[in-house]
Amino acid sequence: MAKQPLIVVLLIMTVAIAAAHAFDHEHFRVIGTITKLQKTEFDVKDKEGKTTSVYIDKQTKVTRDKKPVAATTLKVGQSVVVDAYGDDVFDLLALEIRIVPPITSTKTK
Repeated sequence: MAKQPLIVVLLIMTVAIAAAHAFDHEHFRVIGTITKLQKTEFDVKDKEGKTTSVYIDKQTKVTRDKKPVAATTLKVGQSVVVDAYGDDVFDLLALEIRIVPPITSTKTK
């Protein structure tokens, strides 16, 4: 009879550890210009020319000047800073999108 509570405790610990790993995602920051915009996904092109696709959901926070704005405010051509999480850079969900002033190039001629 004493083994049964031990088995239950071990089972609960195993489930808790597995659940912790299931929600363990990496955090990413994407900075650039929106090049493509759909209802649940958008593309951001960074200054090196790399394009990253990011998913949007109902919990994604969108701000401009530290004030909340609707996700419908996003437009192609806007400069953004995106904080996202995912398993890798090819599977990102936006946590927060900040609309920022246009990103200018610092290259000299």
